[in-house]
Amino acid sequence: MIFKDPFVEYRGVPFYSLNDTLDPDKIREHLKKIKEAGFGGVFFHAREGLATPFLSEEWFNAFSTAVKEAESLGIKIWIYDEDRWPSGTAGGLVASEKSSYAAKALIMIIDNKSFFGENTLAVFRCEYDDKILPRKCEMINRSEGSSRYIYLSFIRHVASPGDVWFSGFYYTDLLDPDVVKRFIEIAMKPYLERFREYIGNVVPGVFTDEPNIHDSRPRFPVWWKKISIPPRGSRFPIYAVPWTDRFREYFAKINGYDILEKLPELFFDIGDYVKTRYDFWKTITRLFVESFSKQIYEWCDLHKLMFTGHYLAEDDLLSQMVVGSVMPHYEYMHVPGIDHLGLQIWGSLLTAKQVSSVAEQLERKRVLSETYGCLGNYGSFEDRKWIGDFLYVLGINLLNHHLIPYSLRGRRKADYGLNIHWGQPWWRYNRYIEDYFSRLSYVLSQGRRVVEVLIIHPIYSVWSTYTPVNDKIAREINDKYLKLLKEFTKIHVDFELGDEMIIERHGDVDKNFFVIGAKRYKYVILPPMINIGGRTLELLKRFNENNGVIIAVERLPEYVDGVKKDVSKELRDVIIIDKIEDLKKFFERQDLMIKIFSDDVDGNILYHAREVDQDLVLFIVNVDREKEHYVEISVRGSYDVERWDPFTGSIFNEMSEYKEERTWIRKRLLPAHSVLFVLKPSKEIHKIIEKRFREKTLMRLSGEWQIYRKDPNMIVLDYAQVYIERDNVWSDPMPLPRIRDEYMSNNIGSKILLRYSFHIKNMPEKDLELIIEKTEVVKKLAVNGHEIDLSKPVGSWIDPVFMIYKISRDLLREGENHVEIEYVSSLEPELEPIYMRGDFGVELINNDKTPMITMEKKSVLIDHGVNLVKEGYPFYSGEISLIKRFSVEKRDGEKIILRIKGLEASLAILKINGREVNKIINRYSETDVTEYLTSGENVIELLLVSSLRNILGPLHRKDPIHTAPETFYIIDNTWSDSYILRPLGFEEISLITYEEER
Repeated sequence: MIFKDPFVEYRGVPFYSLNDTLDPDKIREHLKKIKEAGFGGVFFHAREGLATPFLSEEWFNAFSTAVKEAESLGIKIWIYDEDRWPSGTAGGLVASEKSSYAAKALIMIIDNKSFFGENTLAVFRCEYDDKILPRKCEMINRSEGSSRYIYLSFIRHVASPGDVWFSGFYYTDLLDPDVVKRFIEIAMKPYLERFREYIGNVVPGVFTDEPNIHDSRPRFPVWWKKISIPPRGSRFPIYAVPWTDRFREYFAKINGYDILEKLPELFFDIGDYVKTRYDFWKTITRLFVESFSKQIYEWCDLHKLMFTGHYLAEDDLLSQMVVGSVMPHYEYMHVPGIDHLGLQIWGSLLTAKQVSSVAEQLERKRVLSETYGCLGNYGSFEDRKWIGDFLYVLGINLLNHHLIPYSLRGRRKADYGLNIHWGQPWWRYNRYIEDYFSRLSYVLSQGRRVVEVLIIHPIYSVWSTYTPVNDKIAREINDKYLKLLKEFTKIHVDFELGDEMIIERHGDVDKNFFVIGAKRYKYVILPPMINIGGRTLELLKRFNENNGVIIAVERLPEYVDGVKKDVSKELRDVIIIDKIEDLKKFFERQDLMIKIFSDDVDGNILYHAREVDQDLVLFIVNVDREKEHYVEISVRGSYDVERWDPFTGSIFNEMSEYKEERTWIRKRLLPAHSVLFVLKPSKEIHKIIEKRFREKTLMRLSGEWQIYRKDPNMIVLDYAQVYIERDNVWSDPMPLPRIRDEYMSNNIGSKILLRYSFHIKNMPEKDLELIIEKTEVVKKLAVNGHEIDLSKPVGSWIDPVFMIYKISRDLLREGENHVEIEYVSSLEPELEPIYMRGDFGVELINNDKTPMITMEKKSVLIDHGVNLVKEGYPFYSGEISLIKRFSVEKRDGEKIILRIKGLEASLAILKINGREVNKIINRYSETDVTEYLTSGENVIELLLVSSLRNILGPLHRKDPIHTAPETFYIIDNTWSDSYILRPLGFEEISLITYEEER
């Protein structure tokens, strides 16, 4: 059965972060590990730190090695089209060819005088009001100046070289099809020429990453780079919008007028500004789609490659203006995709719904999400399931994990990803979570999603109201829209989004259904919006005349294609809802195919329904991480219900009831849990009643638990003293990032001597091991004055760069100990912590600032819970068991549940009497252990699997929602000199006995 063992294409495909000198043997070794861990292939992703020249002969030799190894392993190698990101420059190779390839912008200079020159496109003399805002403008063609006017000079801006992120050049002009064509020739075509026999099979396609019309352009839009008001320098700020040299001609051909004559209206509320802005942004979007997305899509399609990836800043209606509008681009992707970043979910509600809606409408079977970025070194299995479940319930079915690093050398270990690496203690269990998502991917890639509600996407209204000078109205439209989407999750009514540019091409009406491509909708929702497309209105009018249901929230739009119009005369039978909260009352009265009833009022119970032939798939998710919820699912028709377990591939019959011509399923969902049902049509009228149990006894498993550590304990040394030669003194201890910035970055080629200190309270019984990143910049190593031979490591730890040196206990002493290392600062100034490991306990002293080696505990007394970080294992990275003996009495007709609250680990392995019961990934879990227990004495073992978080960091900040490189290295007001560590343990563990109700 495919569900038990899905095909490789349903498995996740992580970024393989190529960030150092590429070695063919390492690539082969890595790919074997990746396959064993449950992944279906990789995106071959050039990334920060890459030392092999991008797109060189060495690069393609490495790619060839990967492709041949992947073929033998039965996995896939995807092309990634750029060196780092955003896509479009081919690592500077495109940008370096012609200055005309540089990104361009239209900037507006406000002054009391005009500016004319070779890059001037237009100049306007404007009368202004008491806010110094133009109220009337006239185009002029000569230089002049007067304090009675303000002058708007519109200048063609061309990006200049010097941007280190773009390999010393600049971002390219992706509005120019010739630039994109050259990008294809440089960044994609060589793969086709060299690996033609693998294209379309081992090499399925091309990933593009964050292409946009923003980078290398000044201050567009008012988004993450806010304009300083008042500005430094000139009297007024400078504002900008996207531009390309052929835009004037292109715009006139489509819209029938010269955009240069209307330029002030893009920035100020004068003239026909609603129409001008609408026309401008729609044309910019169309040009970007045609120039970039469509051109690459058609090239890939011609050559049997799938085009996938994601665009920059899809997250809200304003941010996505850096690509014009994101949804029209998805029409030209074989596997449309998005980006999900950070330890959060709701920021991706709009993002996921935009891409999955287009995928359903245009029959794209797979939908990708770049996932787990900015989770750092932690990212528990529950974190991964919580984020993944949220994305899958919204329509994603292909995970692109961010990321697997080729090397952990230096800064490479502090990238934007979740560090998915074989050095993670949980790596050998990774297949468990990957199997879960591969099975879910298979099921949720079949058939067609059941959705009856369409919500129009109001990007036309945002375009019409947005100005770089003041985005308030556009922001209000955005905020109300996001609130509306969240309201639909609260009332548990599924929906899809309708982009009006896609509606223009694929919209229709069939009887009382509004149609977009392959999808048919019974209800159309108009959100708070001011402008609607003419084609959309035309279709809505026909839909309205055919008794289709239209609901307008707050009001009908006032403009059609940017022109003022009374829409109420076109749509006469529209339900106006003043408050979005009133939607609940309306939909409660509707005979929807699927109805969800729950005690959840916050939108934390989400569902995804699919028709697969005659069957119905239902995926129900509780995204609340603290509360359990009860759910009642009502489906029109008679069905037998099965529960499919994506963790094991097993299938079970599920209790259900048939009444009122509907099938009813009831389920209790613990925090961050989910369930997958498959409903099969049944002609029988059935009523299956589940056995009911009541709680009889509860026994907390408190008292003494034995500790069994599976891996060496560790301490991290990330503070050091600098030897100041001129004064013959050592500095005070300081964090390594400060030493790097103050002593290494500005002294390239110079030597620097550092002293790391640690304390020993109780001498360990065995020798210790010292771990350092042995690179060419490390010249000498000594422990308490005894030099260590750098050429004689005894092994490596997690990555070849981490060299292990044996430290005899004879070199150590009780009290303070010193490790001295001499470095040479290079052009790539990197300075990383060092580590001690062995058989010892660790205590943090000096307000949790200094690690001290102590005697290790063999047991711990637990009242309600335990945190092993405070029991001698603050930096521990590995597996560690807690074991307890207890007695229990078993009786027939009873069941015994093991409940764990507040699990703090990447995952845990539960064993009873030596038998593995379950892998536990959720912080709150309940496991039926009845069959594993015997009357009398029993032994429970909870094997906790940690992560690299408490050893590789970040160690001096609370875990943010987004962990980025600066989280590890930047010392600011969020930095703590004390160690801030993730707990390892649980809050409570207990056995509950239930007896059957009679």
